[in-house]
Amino acid sequence: MTGLMLHCGGQVKPREEVFAVPVPPPTDSYMPLPYESFVTRVEKQLTIEGIRIKEETMALAKEGQRFFGLMRVELPGPGQRDYGCVLGLRNSYDKSCSAGLCIGATVFVCDNLSFHGSTVTFQRKHTANLLRDLSWIITETIAKLPAMFAVQSETFEAYRRRELGDQDAHDLVIRCYDRGGLNLTDIPRVLKEWREPRHEEFRDGKTAWRLFNAATETIKGDLWRLPQRTRTIHEVLDEQCGIAVEPRPGVEPPRGTMPEAETAVVA
Repeated sequence: MTGLMLHCGGQVKPREEVFAVPVPPPTDSYMPLPYESFVTRVEKQLTIEGIRIKEETMALAKEGQRFFGLMRVELPGPGQRDYGCVLGLRNSYDKSCSAGLCIGATVFVCDNLSFHGSTVTFQRKHTANLLRDLSWIITETIAKLPAMFAVQSETFEAYRRRELGDQDAHDLVIRCYDRGGLNLTDIPRVLKEWREPRHEEFRDGKTAWRLFNAATETIKGDLWRLPQRTRTIHEVLDEQCGIAVEPRPGVEPPRGTMPEAETAVVA
């Protein structure tokens, strides 16, 4: 997360600069959610729940009209894992996307980020109802954080146990592509990472965990769409590992109809 950079006109900014972006005036149908209000409410609720923020990164794009934030947090309880919990925050002033908060994980050795299907906690349009409901939405979301991350941890352990042959891996990569989790140009890069992992930690055994990290290593430069893409990769691998796949909230756009994405690099 420390290497987060955005291209296409976007970049990492200090919180003071993020909070200083002028909030557009409200209309009868549009009530903007100020970046500062969103971030500070999440931070306050994390403190109330005894969850410590270990690292925080904020980025702006489109001349400040789009915001994406990442918070790596330390949950109470055992911490002997090679991955940690991450909150992803998204908001906009140009109506390009709804305000949202999602829960995911970062693998420490490679800083890969992923967001599981069940961890999209809310995604709401900018209306008066959002401002009215924001406090209880955030309170409920943060309270569920340990339990939701425990589910993701169980998923990772299932990936570690599931062995894959090369033919299985090739088929799963194509299934990820068919569902929009990978682009056509990603396929050879994922397969190369599968065959020759750059990180030694993933070279011991051919498993779903190795393929998962090959995929997330490949797509981690697309931060704006990362939650959607990693949810799709999780769905494909969950099916392969016999893990029940929960329905996503909302409807994902079909391939070829996605809005213009902001490109990011997480090094």
